[in-house]
Amino acid sequence: MLIIIRPSGEIALKSPRSRRNFEHTLANNIRSVIKEGKIWRSQGVLFLEVNDDNKNIEELSKVFGIASFSPVMSIKSYNNNLEDIINKAKEVFAEIVKGKIFSVRAKRIGSHNFTSLDVQRKVGEALYPFSRGVNLENPEVEVFIEIRNDVAYFYHKIIKGPKGLPVGVAGKTVVLFSGGIDSPVATWMMMKRGSIPVILNFNLGGSVHRKFVLEELSVLRKWSGGHKLKLFIVNGTDVLIKLSQIEKRNRVVMLKRVMYKVAERLCDKANAKSITTGESLSQVSSQTMTNLYVTEYGIKYPIFRPLIGFDKEEIVELARKIGTYEYSIKLPEYCAISTKARTSVELDEVLKDEENLNIDYEKVLENSEVIEI
Repeated sequence: MLIIIRPSGEIALKSPRSRRNFEHTLANNIRSVIKEGKIWRSQGVLFLEVNDDNKNIEELSKVFGIASFSPVMSIKSYNNNLEDIINKAKEVFAEIVKGKIFSVRAKRIGSHNFTSLDVQRKVGEALYPFSRGVNLENPEVEVFIEIRNDVAYFYHKIIKGPKGLPVGVAGKTVVLFSGGIDSPVATWMMMKRGSIPVILNFNLGGSVHRKFVLEELSVLRKWSGGHKLKLFIVNGTDVLIKLSQIEKRNRVVMLKRVMYKVAERLCDKANAKSITTGESLSQVSSQTMTNLYVTEYGIKYPIFRPLIGFDKEEIVELARKIGTYEYSIKLPEYCAISTKARTSVELDEVLKDEENLNIDYEKVLENSEVIEI
């Protein structure tokens, strides 16, 4: 089976050097997912040749950096012979257009003694007797012919990919991963922009919390382009005990700040250059603009919040698409440690609390459980 893979349009806009690097990473990610077969680059697309019984092909629809792909049939058209193309088109497409209204779409790369319109017209005439008619605007079925120099490719399916950039081209980010609806979606969105997530979870719910986080990451692993996901599980209960010393209404913000501080140490350890969260502006009290400012104050790495302008319905819709929603919805809201959280916590107050708590963030990270998904 031969498959033509079309990279995301934005990859084509990169400089020649960056484009080669992106396409090389995409090819490696595809190899990791498909496991077998031969892959090569050619004039803006990738070709993948695999056994006909390969069942992993559908996984290409979850490889970031792919705009679309199509299983194809091919022939060499020596001497620009349009008749060869017409005959092969009848062989490949006669049953597909049978009894249906159809259209032919053709495009070419290279020098030929015929145009794309010639191909569409001649192939259309050859297929017409098998069909119920031609309609270029609203056909029941479309058939495609792509001619690249002396090879013609025939296909009738265009399967959508997730687009974005290949995972790995943008470096690593440490994701604060609660396991609720938001953080898996934020992780997915950063992978879509080419980042490898390093997962940091503060376990506040014991074995149940751990179980659902692992299940969510097993889903996200399918979108990772073959990259392993490393999970660091911190004992959040010990942190909560420490936080019991400070005013109740400051605890949520202080907990988030502790998470950022540990994430900062993990960035150092994992050579990550950013921290990612699932926070959305004003979704809850700890995510007001003032509290976000207080939470991230003094953190040396940039904070990425890909969901910052999303409402909950939009996030849920994405979670369903990704496949994490069914696990996230079962997880209690463990971060809700105070029912009277303030929407505007004073920075000086939090910094003073932080100094009094005297938490050893390095030790918190050192005592974490590390799992590779």
